[in-house]
Amino acid sequence: MTHYQEDKYENFMNYLRASRSALAAFADFTVAAVGGAEVDAFIGAQLPGLVAARTKFRTGIVTRIAGSGSSQTGTDAEETAFTEFKAFITDTDVRHLQPYFLDHPAAEATFYPDKLSGLTQSPKRKRLARLTAYTQALEGTPQLPTIVVTDGPLQQARTPTSLPAHLATTARALLTSYEAAATGKTKSRTALNDSIVAQGPDFDALAEALWDVHTAALFTHRRDPFQARKYFDYASLPNRSSSTSINQGPQPA
Repeated sequence: MTHYQEDKYENFMNYLRASRSALAAFADFTVAAVGGAEVDAFIGAQLPGLVAARTKFRTGIVTRIAGSGSSQTGTDAEETAFTEFKAFITDTDVRHLQPYFLDHPAAEATFYPDKLSGLTQSPKRKRLARLTAYTQALEGTPQLPTIVVTDGPLQQARTPTSLPAHLATTARALLTSYEAAATGKTKSRTALNDSIVAQGPDFDALAEALWDVHTAALFTHRRDPFQARKYFDYASLPNRSSSTSINQGPQPA
């Protein structure tokens, strides 16, 4: 370090050292944290960029597995992607869709033509079509205007439950990831060392997106900056003393 605390102004996400799957899981945690219902709008605004970078990074993992051979079969990759999508569907149902259906009961058939279980327990041959229809339903739902409802003698203005824009973005990213896994072909079961030695463009984009969340969180929680850590699962990364640790570069604030 040439200048005092120069490292504090570097993107330390560029120095993450872990397997591709571990880094993808690290990004998944942040996507879920930033997509929470109570997240500050400025932090939440970073979600589309993060989801896009995470999806491209995950697609690279699937392509790498399919091209190089892995102990994870194509079926395993598809099941992993489907499990991630199911978790999103279940969370979205509880947090957003059920409240939305209270104002728009007819919309339930659009999202769940075969009921919720038709998505979460869909047979493999129907998954892609059903997940695509679900994603398109999220993308096609308009924002609704404020209406006036009567509560006893008082009239109160309220906005009926509507769906946050990030849900459609996240669903599209998960669909892209699932489709890549479902159509990937791999026969080999030889082990693949997927540690990142040379960082590629997909990792660079992910590091930048994670840094965007980090800096947005630091600004939002600038009076209590330690709160910014809750958007990142640093404990899931390898220990710094190991061979795949973050052994160079600045440390997270």
